[in-house]
Amino acid sequence: MASLNLHCGFGFYGQPFDVPAALGQLDADVVCLQESWLPAAGEDGGPAIDSLAEAANKFGAEFFRVVLNRPHGLNLAGVPPSSVPGELAIAVLTALPVTDYRIIELGRAPGDSVPRFGQVVTFELAAGTKVRVVNIHLTHRLTSPLQLRALLRRLREDALSSDRIPTIVAGDFNMPRPLAAMSINYDVTVRGKTWPADRPVVQLDHIIVDQRIKVLQSQVLPGVGSDHLPVRARLSVLPARR
Repeated sequence: MASLNLHCGFGFYGQPFDVPAALGQLDADVVCLQESWLPAAGEDGGPAIDSLAEAANKFGAEFFRVVLNRPHGLNLAGVPPSSVPGELAIAVLTALPVTDYRIIELGRAPGDSVPRFGQVVTFELAAGTKVRVVNIHLTHRLTSPLQLRALLRRLREDALSSDRIPTIVAGDFNMPRPLAAMSINYDVTVRGKTWPADRPVVQLDHIIVDQRIKVLQSQVLPGVGSDHLPVRARLSVLPARR
């Protein structure tokens, strides 16, 4: 699986990139995406291009999208201002069969302009094995560790009330690796700086796994156009303990 902050389809200095082509370079069965942008119309007034729908159609996948905000125009650091309204979202693109999907609300941090959510997608693998992936884009307002702790608590409560499903949490955590690694029940898979893509100085993007998941390989991938570098991990679900 992989994770990428799309930065609404623009690089660090505002240069646009081909989102479906970028997603194809990730070569993953499941991709967690942050800062996906769907304009209400094209800049010329024509129909909008839904890059996620285009990618899903191209790769024979399906996607799940959660809208965080509907601004009147695009106004991100380094991105050319746009007066075209649209939807800022997080999304999961998957080629695996989905058996369950739900949203965990994480609230709005003080000073943050958007609420935060966790997308919980449960997949069925070979021989009926299930695994759940949680896509997140946590706040940049310094309280991201609190949101991560709240999310992991909710996931732990779910595990106590139902069959425990191996869990992967991925996305833009907006925190460096030492903070992402603080949970004793999850292991951080990828080690390497991811932001800004042209000259990375910090790792903000992570894939963490619980103790039912074995890490076979993990890496920071080369840039695909965004201001973040993608991360990818090859994972295996361990047999259930009896």
